Amino acid sequence: MANIIHKTKSAFSLGLTMARIGFKLQNEDSWFGPLWYLLSPVLTFFLMLGIFQDRLGNSIPNYPAYLLLGIILFSYFQKIADSSVTSIRGSAGIIKSINFPKESLILSNLFSILISHILEIIILILFFIFFGVEIKMLIFYPTILLFLSIFAYGAGLILASVAVYFVDLGIVWGFLVRLIWLATPIFYSIEGQTRLGIINLFNPMYYFISVARDIIIYAKVPELWLIFGMIGYSLLFFVTGLFIFNKLKLRFAELI
Repeated sequence: MANIIHKTKSAFSLGLTMARIGFKLQNEDSWFGPLWYLLSPVLTFFLMLGIFQDRLGNSIPNYPAYLLLGIILFSYFQKIADSSVTSIRGSAGIIKSINFPKESLILSNLFSILISHILEIIILILFFIFFGVEIKMLIFYPTILLFLSIFAYGAGLILASVAVYFVDLGIVWGFLVRLIWLATPIFYSIEGQTRLGIINLFNPMYYFISVARDIIIYAKVPELWLIFGMIGYSLLFFVTGLFIFNKLKLRFAELI
């Protein structure tokens, strides 16, 4: 047990250090730095708001906030997952030459994206104020983000380790994540749609986004099954990710 705790602390510390260095190097020669990180979700929000507000958003209270929160949460998960796919193969040189906790590579991506995500939270607050949405319930956002980060880390471990053995995973994941995006009620509501409701029972992002909307936008307690689903998927993917990663990492240096 003491050995596991020590390895976890080492991976966490190294991942945080790598994230700080990587974030600084990534933005030191850029005029706008991490503001570019906001470009995709903000443009996506305005585009989808213009297209769907009068069509799918008429029956959804506070639709702009509903849409923006869904986009930001999904974007956070997708960025972590996308970066994880190439994290091991992209670090072939260091993996072959140095013995270190390989999990720190995925943690580094997560921490780097989390730092940039702070800007998205600021944008979210400003948009909420602009659209007349109460911001006091945003105090619960860090808790939701914590569980989403645990889930994304577990998913990242799975994607990173499998990508070493299956070179085309990046292509498959690119297609799969688009399907998940469309299946997740980000710009529409699944209320009254039985088939989509059943599909989303197996979609972890549905639980995170639904809980966040209920608490933050509508200031109500989510149904217990949504809360249990959010926590359950976080722990399931975290444990599964650690198990798969630890099983497969033994041949990383040999295969990359």
